[in-house]
Amino acid sequence: MKVRFTGTLVSALLLSLCLAALIPAALRNVLTWKQLHLEMGPSVRVDNFLIPFGFLHLGIAMVGLIVLWTGYIKRKRWAWFVMLIILLCSSFASSVLPVLLQIRAQGYQWSMLLDLLRALPSGGLGHCLAITPSCCNDAVGIDCMDALILIGLVNFLLMLVALLFPVKAFFWKPAKN
Repeated sequence: MKVRFTGTLVSALLLSLCLAALIPAALRNVLTWKQLHLEMGPSVRVDNFLIPFGFLHLGIAMVGLIVLWTGYIKRKRWAWFVMLIILLCSSFASSVLPVLLQIRAQGYQWSMLLDLLRALPSGGLGHCLAITPSCCNDAVGIDCMDALILIGLVNFLLMLVALLFPVKAFFWKPAKN
């Protein structure tokens, strides 16, 4: 049997890799199931919402993989729209939107995002959003801590390119002679 590498197959493979890359982080969140609260400091305890978010991301990844290998590979339009919804509502909302909101809230210029991208070759992959105690009013807020933020941005961009690459196969019918 000869495998024909079409744009849809290449796109499905890239999207599968991107969805599979979400699974380890989701499993790390699920494995916190024994902790009812997360300790964020000496006097701050936050409910552990990592468990439901972990299961949510596992479910989205599994639904995405099932859609990819049942409908998307057969060029069904509904499958393309499901993958678009997964991209916008899950990947964009969890990796890109928090970065953009943090940049806006901190009064940063767009050059700040470019500074983050310039840090990639030098190995300085820090500056990620996380829920941490606020220093001013003892409330929980959004702050920055060391983590790998660019992985989420690159994953989103790769998924976007992989989704838009075969768009012609889904929406334009070939001319019949």
